[in-house]
Amino acid sequence: MKDKQIETKLRLISLQLESWKKLHDLITYGLDKAKPIISVEQERQCTQVRANLLQETEHVLRELNLLSDLSGRAMNVLNRGSSLRAVRELSNDDARRLELEWNGVFTKLG
Repeated sequence: MKDKQIETKLRLISLQLESWKKLHDLITYGLDKAKPIISVEQERQCTQVRANLLQETEHVLRELNLLSDLSGRAMNVLNRGSSLRAVRELSNDDARRLELEWNGVFTKLG
């Protein structure tokens, strides 16, 4: 029985980490002002990943007993990363804060 619970938690962590990695890749692209224009497809991917994370994060963090530690930081990242265009317009300080909060969530999950 315990192994089943561990397997479930590992699967939850794995899925969350993959979603956070995808979001990071998209946000990193958005922050790079030297990159070409942001495509409609990239915006769609960002919206999809963000929507999945918004739906799943609270449940996963609760299951892993990390809700109190990470929910605020996770929501800050998801709110600031509302779109790639919004990310591209962040000031340097806001971009740094976004990266720090993303890193805090990701390393705690990993």
